[in-house]
Amino acid sequence: MDLDVRHLRVVGAIAEHGSISKAAAALGYTQPALTAQLQRIERSVGGALFVRDGSGARPTALGTLVTSHSLAILASHEELMRDVRRRGPDDADLTAVRLGSVPGPLTATLMTAVRELLPEAEVSLHVNESEEELLELLAEGRLEFGLGTDYPGYDLPLRADLSHAVLAVEPVFVLLAQSHPLAGQEEVPLEELAGEQWFTGEGKDQRMRRQFRDACRRAGFIPRRVQRMNSAVIFPLIGQGHAVSLAHALTPERANVVARPLSGDPMWVRQRLVWPSWSPLAGHASQLRDALTAAYQSLACKSPVYSAWLSRRGG
Repeated sequence: MDLDVRHLRVVGAIAEHGSISKAAAALGYTQPALTAQLQRIERSVGGALFVRDGSGARPTALGTLVTSHSLAILASHEELMRDVRRRGPDDADLTAVRLGSVPGPLTATLMTAVRELLPEAEVSLHVNESEEELLELLAEGRLEFGLGTDYPGYDLPLRADLSHAVLAVEPVFVLLAQSHPLAGQEEVPLEELAGEQWFTGEGKDQRMRRQFRDACRRAGFIPRRVQRMNSAVIFPLIGQGHAVSLAHALTPERANVVARPLSGDPMWVRQRLVWPSWSPLAGHASQLRDALTAAYQSLACKSPVYSAWLSRRGG
């Protein structure tokens, strides 16, 4: 793995704050996510950068070397970004639009909407493993727009130079085998899934896992069997009764797999569009927001399970 600006920012923040938890808060990470990022950086440079103990995190000799170079590079990068932000709208490069998205029901729609909005532009899409990574790329000016998922009560703070628009707030559903004893119910109590094997996708969203574990604790159990699984095989395994899985409310049902709301709506996800406030393309954000919101509402109307949930909630 090559080091880039976001890796250097992690090293610099830990050195500045002397603590993994304080650096995580400053950067808008969860502590486990920042720890995992640091471990990847340390593997890349071939050694430990910090000694971690009860008093915090202190740089090793290698950490001091990497930190000193990181601070110099970050200073140059900030100067570069200040110059970029001084560009006027007439300087905007509309020939290339770089998009990012965490996997979700609107990912493909984001690309379609931008191509319709800017038909002359070359549009590219980068799929991100987590919203933390997505926000870093947006803040660094490496993406023009990003489609993220946030969780009410487990919010990831945005940097001051990023703007966002909420597209939808939806409940988290569960995927079950069609033959599952609870599949015939309109809504499934989470506590009745206490003994199940749970699958998650390949993403690294720690906040979603935290929300899930907290919801399970409130339901009176601790999920003991949570396994990350390649998304390509999740549906066949669920369909054959090997596990259940959390899902977006818009996730379409497939052969032998049904989606059901959880009773009492213990978990929520927020779909949001994010962009750099200083970007020359920021003026297109409202049109893009409207297109994505309309697309979401259209998908919701086409989903029998979600439409029924909305009707029961008075939507």
